[in-house]
Parts: sequence; C-alpha cells; structure tokens
Amino acid sequence: MDTLPTHPAGEPTPPDWGHLAAGILRGDGELLGRWYELEWPTVYRLCFGLLADHAEAEDCAQDAMLRLRNRIASWDSTRAYEPWRRSVVLNLCRDHGRRQRARRDAEQAGAIRRTATHGEDPAANAELEDDARMLATALSQLPEREREAFVLRDLEEETTENVARIMGIAASSVRSLLALARRRLRHLLEPALGTEGDEREAAR
Repeated sequence: MDTLPTHPAGEPTPPDWGHLAAGILRGDGELLGRWYELEWPTVYRLCFGLLADHAEAEDCAQDAMLRLRNRIASWDSTRAYEPWRRSVVLNLCRDHGRRQRARRDAEQAGAIRRTATHGEDPAANAELEDDARMLATALSQLPEREREAFVLRDLEEETTENVARIMGIAASSVRSLLALARRRLRHLLEPALGTEGDEREAAR
C-alpha cells in the first residue's frame, strides 16, 4: 500500500507549495491536479468552520479554490503559503456570509408576508424558528469575528500573530475574541456535555 513520504521523525513531508505554484503558473496540468488534491480538504474544512453549514461550505470552497488558483501569482513565495491561503479564504467566506445573511433576511421577509396573507400563526412560526436555532451547531451561534478567531487559532492552529495579520487586527484583539469565543462555546455545549467533566475534575 502506498504511503506518504515522511521526515526522519515520521511526520508527513509538507507539500512544496513553491514548486506547485510555479507549475500552475506555467500551465502544468499535472501539478494543478496535485495542488487541487492537496488543497481541497483543507479549504473545505476552513470554509465549514467559518460558515458552519455543509452546503454553504461546499459552494464557498469551490469559489475559494478558483480564487486561490487565479491569485496564486500574488503569493510571495518567500513567505509561508498557509497564512496567505487562509487570508484569501477568510475574505471570501466573509463575502459569502454577507450574501447568505441577506438571502436569509429576504426569505424571512417573504415568509412573514406569506404568513400574513394566509392567516398562519406568527407565534407558532416563531416557536419553530426557535427550535431550529436550538438545533444549530454551537459554532454557528458564535459572532462572526469570534468564530473566525476560534477557527483560525484553535482549529487551524495558526499562531496568534498570524491570526492577527489574517484578520487585520491586533494580537491583543485576537486574544480577547478567543476568550469570548471559548466562554460562549463552553456555555453552549454545557447542556450536551452534562456534568461529567466537573465530576472527573472533582475526583482528582
């Protein structure tokens, strides 16, 4: 069975992004395919973390792959590739998220008009919407900037300094957003997690 090449320490060899980028720029279809194969899982994971919706993440990831390919000439190969990628994807997800919210607002307005026309009970509809919100993932309930900081720092494992550069804010602001995000997530997840963690802590 084929295995990934590894470093002496046993870690997978990281991709040579400079080599892949040069191949893409000169129209090498084989290297473009290899780049796509390597990038898609990471780009999709990042989009899903930022948008918290599988269908939206799929659409956004496809757009992100196209944008990354079209803008790869703008990447400074003397710098790390991953922060550049995350910056491009983050900006695209922000645009996508704004369009997504505008579409939801329009759909809600249409639903309200239909409710008024057909005499349905607005209170019952509101209750259904509350139930739907309760089923949403904890991540989707975070404010956008907190979610971005959490995904980039804790899920993508970027350094605080890189997250600050990607988001265009100070490192101290990143730390504040992370503290808020982690606190909110603990609060949101407590009902599902129960008190097992507290009991284990007390038993130590």
